Amino acid sequence: MSHRESGGSPNYSFKPSVKAVWLFAVFFPLFVALGFWQLQRADEKVALNVLRDTRSQEPPRSLKDVAAEVLDDLRYRPVWMEGQYDTAHQFLLDNQLQGQSVGYQVLTPLRLSGMDKAVLVNRGWVPQGSSRRVLPNIDQAPPGTMKVIGIVERFHRVGFQLEGADIPADGWPSVVQLPQAEKLAERLGYSVLPYQVLLDPAADGGYSRVWQVVRLDSDKNRGYALQWFLFAGLVTFFFVRYSFKAKSG
Repeated sequence: MSHRESGGSPNYSFKPSVKAVWLFAVFFPLFVALGFWQLQRADEKVALNVLRDTRSQEPPRSLKDVAAEVLDDLRYRPVWMEGQYDTAHQFLLDNQLQGQSVGYQVLTPLRLSGMDKAVLVNRGWVPQGSSRRVLPNIDQAPPGTMKVIGIVERFHRVGFQLEGADIPADGWPSVVQLPQAEKLAERLGYSVLPYQVLLDPAADGGYSRVWQVVRLDSDKNRGYALQWFLFAGLVTFFFVRYSFKAKSG
């Protein structure tokens, strides 16, 4: 008489197959690691939001005093600088939206007084116009030495970069999709700092400046983390479920 016929519970033994052990050993730690990585990304976004809020409230500092600092130490900080705009050599950052309209952001070199460098000042957005072959007129800028106030920000970046997107086009103004300091400096013929300065919306000599503060969404990363942990739980469940086998006899 079997255990079921006698009313007793069947006996099981834990005998996972080699394949099951191998799959569990690979996927369980992988899913757990991905979950903790997403939690780390969430914490980084929270910290970055706090950093932006804190630094943006600081009084402007002289860029001449802090220009040697790395971008991570300067990003989001208000700065002021003195120099002359090089309106003969400007860049147009391509494929920039404002509302539903396509246009460019105007990056104008400011030759810094007392330094052998320039900084790219983002003077705002201009519409594309009826044809991409006709570039907008962006020569309007205050002449002579002037004081400029703005916020330090990294150059525009994208997740996937097409080959040649960082190379400025011939002619002036020069259209570029992904500005990089080295390529811009090579095109200009003089050194530039490795970041841009977003011109203060109240300053003269700019275009449409609606600098949107993009809040980094940490909840999305926490949701991804939960999914990875659920996958780890499912892997564990199926590993245990199909590793227990009823004893024969």
